[in-house]
Amino acid sequence: MAEAPDLGGYEVVGRLAVGGMAEVYQVRARMGTQRSPGEPDDVVIKRLHPSFRGDPGYVKAFVDEAKLTVRLRNPHIVRTFRLFRAGPDYLMVQELVSGRTLGYMQELLIKAGTAMPPESACYIAWCLLKAMDYIHRAKVAENGATIIHRDINPANVLLGINGDVKLTDFGVAEVEGMMRGDSGALRGTLPYMSPEQVLGQPVDARTDLYAVGVVLWELWANRRLFHSESEADLMHKVRDARVPLLSSVTSELPHYAVQVARKALFADRARRFQTAGEFLKALEVLARRAGWPLTVEALQPLLGG
Repeated sequence: MAEAPDLGGYEVVGRLAVGGMAEVYQVRARMGTQRSPGEPDDVVIKRLHPSFRGDPGYVKAFVDEAKLTVRLRNPHIVRTFRLFRAGPDYLMVQELVSGRTLGYMQELLIKAGTAMPPESACYIAWCLLKAMDYIHRAKVAENGATIIHRDINPANVLLGINGDVKLTDFGVAEVEGMMRGDSGALRGTLPYMSPEQVLGQPVDARTDLYAVGVVLWELWANRRLFHSESEADLMHKVRDARVPLLSSVTSELPHYAVQVARKALFADRARRFQTAGEFLKALEVLARRAGWPLTVEALQPLLGG
């Protein structure tokens, strides 16, 4: 690894990822490092990429994400402990989740041609919806409005080696009714966007629920829902939301699971699940009928237990 950056009193263990606007490091607090109450020794630091330090738009987006996520307290959301500056750097201290992204696991399964156990997929979606129920109802934003994540996709879901399922990356989240950034800009991950999102229309909580539906459909089908070599073609597919019934893709699922996925993915948001609570209840009915646990036990096939 290249020479480790100075991260304000934290010792760099390794760089975990680099994205569009930030780098993510696993770090350990040195003796005497100022820390937040409850912050453990081993954490993650998200650093605004040095090339964006002088760009007010990127700085504001990074600071806004930290101010938003530091207020969130939910077992299925990666915790942000604090935001601070060290020299020219903007740094966000976050919870360390030892494990892999759901995207990494999904790629392995698709390449192997081995579907995730359906009860594991159901539990992962249930955990994400618990996080959605919290952020959509908690109204922890400064003006008491609902938070919309806008970018639920497998790369932003962490699977801990202990069975934790946690949502991360609120970098393009917005407070309902208060657009951030360019109003016409597409913000999110295209194959997981809702039709209204790709059309640049105002979004609400149902956009997040649609994204959870895409993740669930893909895990059950063991394939991508929308894919294309052409971005324009992919945008058209996402906009039209022509979703194959899962029963045409796999014969391994209960009929009720097929119906739940179908309801989650209507192009018309008025026909979808209207709240995370409604979607949660449907998964709870499914799990009860199928005899699937809605506990970490459902992930044991993935955890090697």
